[in-house]
Amino acid sequence: MLNMKNERNYKKSPKKNIGFYISLAVCLAAVAGAAWTTYGSIQEYTQPSDENSIQESKNEKVNEEVSGQKYEKSEIEESSKPETSEIGTESSAKTSGSEQSSNKTEEASVQQTVAEESEALTAEPIDKGEILKPFSLKNPIKSETMGDWRTHNGVDISAGEGTPVRAIMGGIVKDLYTDPLLGNVIAVEHSGGYESFYCGVTDTSIARKGDNVKAGDTIGYVGKIPSESKDKSHLHLEVKLDGNNMDPTLIY
Repeated sequence: MLNMKNERNYKKSPKKNIGFYISLAVCLAAVAGAAWTTYGSIQEYTQPSDENSIQESKNEKVNEEVSGQKYEKSEIEESSKPETSEIGTESSAKTSGSEQSSNKTEEASVQQTVAEESEALTAEPIDKGEILKPFSLKNPIKSETMGDWRTHNGVDISAGEGTPVRAIMGGIVKDLYTDPLLGNVIAVEHSGGYESFYCGVTDTSIARKGDNVKAGDTIGYVGKIPSESKDKSHLHLEVKLDGNNMDPTLIY
């Protein structure tokens, strides 16, 4: 009896072993299938599709035929980007505004300099001097000193003796001389054919022949005028243009 039972157990054992191996094989196959599916998904994700590859090849060929240069996708993508950002635009606007403000300031400074230079082109011969006797070539004016009527080739500007006499324009001191009627005279030659004559100055003038003077420079001092000695103390000023007398007040 015992032998028969052992014989039956021996016969059943191989079947159980075969079932175990079959189950193991099925598990291994399932694992392998899952691994293959995962690998395929990764390959599909990391590599372009055949259709995309074909399209890229067509783009490369067309680009090379048209432009003679190799097609680069990155170049097209880069060209689609905006050239400047909003921040860059705002910064440019601020810079432009700053430049305009700077240009206006510089322009105002230039205009002020020009205005100052224009004012410096001429000056009054006597500071705050009043005209005692005007310029008159056509209508004779009576001379109290000489006792007759005569033309007046210049203007008489009130000033006490010793008052500084200033050049009305820039120029070169042409001569210093003494006239019997006008006393000591300083003659200054200017550009454009102008000449100015400061008559009745003292003999201690500052200017010397050949000196360069600017408008407003002191060149002498008020003295006496023999032909106008009975008049109030003054400077007799004459101006000529191309040798012809003109009204000096048209200059300063």
